[in-house]
Amino acid sequence: MGGSLGLALKRKTADFTVVAYARRAETRAAALTMGVADRVVDTPAAAADGSDVVVLCVPVLKLAEMARACLPGLNPGAVLTDVGSTKLDVIEAIAPALTASDAEFVGSHPIAGSEETGIEAARADLYEGATIVVSPSDTNSDEAVTRLTGFWEALGGKVQIIDPQRHDELVARTSHLPHLVAATLAGTVCRAPDDISPLCGSGFRDTTRIASGSAEIWHDIVRTNRSAIQAELAAFGASLDALRALIDEEDYEGLHRYLDACRARRLKVFNPE
Repeated sequence: MGGSLGLALKRKTADFTVVAYARRAETRAAALTMGVADRVVDTPAAAADGSDVVVLCVPVLKLAEMARACLPGLNPGAVLTDVGSTKLDVIEAIAPALTASDAEFVGSHPIAGSEETGIEAARADLYEGATIVVSPSDTNSDEAVTRLTGFWEALGGKVQIIDPQRHDELVARTSHLPHLVAATLAGTVCRAPDDISPLCGSGFRDTTRIASGSAEIWHDIVRTNRSAIQAELAAFGASLDALRALIDEEDYEGLHRYLDACRARRLKVFNPE
């Protein structure tokens, strides 16, 4: 996400100077070679120094630590944000880190990306046309929210302002549940060392593609959105129970209605009238 952000900024506008930090020297070298940043530094504080907008691109449980590491370099009035998939827990964790600073943290969540990780997977067009959720807290200023909204819109993003708690409830359904289902499906289908590879067609590959995502990232997401995810897993479990009951009872007319209703719901989401 961070590499794509740098490429997008360099492609879209010359108004931004991009300063990047990465823990590994190899990643910093790659960032320069790929044109991800104008310069790279070896500490978060050096990257934040003089910056108007600081974007933290690390797993959500590391965001507060990264925010604290940026403190010595933060400008008064700087806006920190992130690209994480949960918001309420992140905001609550970072707020204490900024109490002695005039900087503000405003949460962001680009609905973009893939199961691939690392700077080598960076794409300059990742944010183009993507929905970008901005989740301000009650303490954020209008100026900070406006600046962050303009930042994402400059990259071609379509910004939606959503309350942090509501955001977490919605993405538990649209993102976190699908990932966990895909991971469980992959684990179930591939549970034995049978020679099933020739029989796994594009449907299985498409359905389980996201299961290849980083376990570290998804571990953190589940820990920071546990309640909302549990509610969605319960709803999914109820749907599976209903499906099993239809098959157990040999209610094939009911099965047909069930499948048709699921198809209609998907079409309504992706092809609204």
